[in-house]
Amino acid sequence: MMPSLGCLWNRPRLEGLVDGALDPRAGRSVSQHASGCSSCRAEVERLRRLRALVKSSQVEVADPDWSAFWPGIHARIVREQPRPFRDAWWLPVWKPVWGHPRVALGGLVAAGLVAAVMLWPGPTTVTTASVTNPVVVQDVSTSDPDHGVMVYSNPDDEMTVIWVFNPTEQEEQS
Repeated sequence: MMPSLGCLWNRPRLEGLVDGALDPRAGRSVSQHASGCSSCRAEVERLRRLRALVKSSQVEVADPDWSAFWPGIHARIVREQPRPFRDAWWLPVWKPVWGHPRVALGGLVAAGLVAAVMLWPGPTTVTTASVTNPVVVQDVSTSDPDHGVMVYSNPDDEMTVIWVFNPTEQEEQS
């Protein structure tokens, strides 16, 4: 039997019905549908059996005995020798700056300037291009006076590059 629209709507809510997690209005609606639909009623019964099985397999865990916990802690505190507390090695260096906001701000500004100088882009180096193979210009003329054509080829790589120029467009772009 193909599920109806009511089955598709109420099927996800059947588990909430068995657990008692639905509000009264939704619970009544899902319960009413389950009482009239055999597949949903079978699903509710399966969920109830599963819930009972899970409840029966739970093991009761006894509360732990905390009566000896605090006396043991107290005995350990009394038994141990106190150790002197030492400051970190860097704390005497930092303490004079810590209490003086002007010195701290000045150090921050100085660190920022050093970082800016170190990260500032230096002079640009010009890279020279090295041509390994000769380039042959085959044709630089065209019948159209408004366009220029340049044809370059490299005999070793069997590659040809064709550039088409329009001088009026280049003047407008620059």
